[in-house]
Amino acid sequence: MSEQRGSADSVRPGPNDLLQQALVARRYYLEGRTRVQIADEFGVSRFKVARLLDDALATGMVEITVHTPDSIDVELSAALKRQYGLEHAYVVSSKSPNTADRVDAVARATADLLASIISADHVLGVDCGRTLSHVAGHLNTLASCDIVQLTGSAGAITANSAELARRMAEIGGGQCWSMYAPLVAPDERTATALSRDRQIELTLAKHESITHAIVSVGSWQPGASQVYDSLVGDEAAALRRDGVTAETCALLVDRNGKRIKVIDDRRIGIGESTLRAIPTVIAIAAGREKTDSTRAVLASRLVTSIVTDTEIAAACLSR
Repeated sequence: MSEQRGSADSVRPGPNDLLQQALVARRYYLEGRTRVQIADEFGVSRFKVARLLDDALATGMVEITVHTPDSIDVELSAALKRQYGLEHAYVVSSKSPNTADRVDAVARATADLLASIISADHVLGVDCGRTLSHVAGHLNTLASCDIVQLTGSAGAITANSAELARRMAEIGGGQCWSMYAPLVAPDERTATALSRDRQIELTLAKHESITHAIVSVGSWQPGASQVYDSLVGDEAAALRRDGVTAETCALLVDRNGKRIKVIDDRRIGIGESTLRAIPTVIAIAAGREKTDSTRAVLASRLVTSIVTDTEIAAACLSR
């Protein structure tokens, strides 16, 4: 009795079969042909083309490798984007425990993001902040768009919003809209008077045209918020007792992201509703001391996107 042959599925493909499989794989993966086009060329059904492509992957004839950016944690970025419903989320990997190194890495990633998404017909709003001040240093190119100062100035000259807006406009060659005023005025009357300055009025009106904005995340503690450092006496401590955890654009929020409007009549800058109407608002935050404040700002929905480090991202996701 003759030996029974194996089933057709167990027959090892011959040289002609392997050659056809290789050609089909080349047409599909390297030349961008559709399965229907390949089927017509080889005189087979598109179902056989699909089977040949599956076999090419299964046998190792075709290997697909996805190279992720060295500086971006892809999984954390995707999880953060999904959990908070963000437009952009970039979590920057940094092996250094040094906060300054993490700030620099996040600033570099933010500069790369801006260079890739901003075009000449956009209008870019700029907040003040120490981390933000590093972005301009990494920004080698920027579309020739208008740059608009979002808030009054506070802190060192290199970190205030007027200087940041000027530097970014200089890089891109667009017009700069500035307002030379403090971030927080001593009282409502002073804030109202300053807001009536012609140049400040023009800049505030320009806020309605902003399409993209980059904003800082301030933690409610000394040295971590320019708003905190702008207040005098025990006012900052009193606001902490009222529940203030964080701020962005001098808009205060508690740990759950609820707005606290105590100083709204004294701040000089973009209004809350105007900020919320901007299609893309990118917050940047780096360093362990910004963990709770970043979580609070994300919960507030004042921003649509974020660039941050792995430690902050992991903490925001663990909640």
